Amino acid sequence: MKQGRFILEPERFCVWQEVKVMNSFPQRLVGMLMQGGLPRGQAYWFPSCTAVHSWGMQFAMDIVGLDAQQRIVAVRRNVQPGVMIRLRGTRSIIECESGFPYPLEQWCGRQLHFEEHEVDYAVE
Repeated sequence: MKQGRFILEPERFCVWQEVKVMNSFPQRLVGMLMQGGLPRGQAYWFPSCTAVHSWGMQFAMDIVGLDAQQRIVAVRRNVQPGVMIRLRGTRSIIECESGFPYPLEQWCGRQLHFEEHEVDYAVE
């Protein structure tokens, strides 16, 4: 699974330190269903996505929509389990824990940059 982090430009401020990229159909279908929550600073990124669901989820989440240039165009806070959200004007979606502490709504129009990093699966 591809992983990395999202940086707010131009300050180079790290918004999410650990981002899992959900590209495959099984990853997208399951998403965060098996989790009881998300640690602070962790997020899931769904490239080429305009809608998400929270059916079967056990916790609320914040949803951030990005346009083709990865600018923040929509923010939905405290999305409860059992709903479907479609975000107009988005090309990809980030899901993170509900109550994310940064002013995402104030950053609408600001660009995020994804920095991929290698994942070490070796057991030590």
